[in-house]
Amino acid sequence: MKQIEQFVNSIYAHLSGKEAKELKQEMRSHLLETVEELKAEGKSEQEAVSIALDRFGDEKQITRGLLTMFQSQKKFAKWLLRSAVIFLLVGLVVSVSLFMRDKTYSETLDLMDNLVQSYQTKGEFTSEDELALQDMVERNSKWFDNISYFAFIKDSEVDGKKTSEKLFTQGKKGNGESGTLSQGIIGIDNDNWYVEWEYKTYDYLKYEFLYYIFFAISGVLFILWGVVRFYNRNRLKAFA
Repeated sequence: MKQIEQFVNSIYAHLSGKEAKELKQEMRSHLLETVEELKAEGKSEQEAVSIALDRFGDEKQITRGLLTMFQSQKKFAKWLLRSAVIFLLVGLVVSVSLFMRDKTYSETLDLMDNLVQSYQTKGEFTSEDELALQDMVERNSKWFDNISYFAFIKDSEVDGKKTSEKLFTQGKKGNGESGTLSQGIIGIDNDNWYVEWEYKTYDYLKYEFLYYIFFAISGVLFILWGVVRFYNRNRLKAFA
């Protein structure tokens, strides 16, 4: 029926996409059902079409207004989706940056752990060990550039008397941002070998809150986008 087709197309003239096609089909079907009901009551086809269109005539302006609002909300939903994706990407960049920054600290910790592990079976610290330590520090300048204080220490107990000896030191204790960190191991004769160090600058997890902020905002925006999209679809179906 040409009049019904023209009427439906006029209402949805400014909309496109899957939703518009579905809504047009629903309205078309509804009008055709109304026409068939009127024809069953004895009306001619032309009379039935006119009456069906008259019934929808009062709703036409309302429908157009709702569709205009729908278009605005659809643009808003797209903005929410883009913003959510942007915050998600920024959050990923921040998390990778934090991971790479924190990886430096974990690599330093592994280096210190390997160092004390090598003394688990040693009972004495020799001059050769001191030279080896100095060489180790120089070879691993990548990790030691940010260390303001480093010491290699041995705690022993002889005849019930405990002694602590700093066998190798570099830098001055108390100047680093991190405070004193340590890593140790018990060697033979219950000697405790350990290293302690301080970082010049220590921002370990200092910016961790950014990770949560960006992902939290992204999550909220995705939820809002889903709510707006769901609301629009259901509301349009309700008046179609």
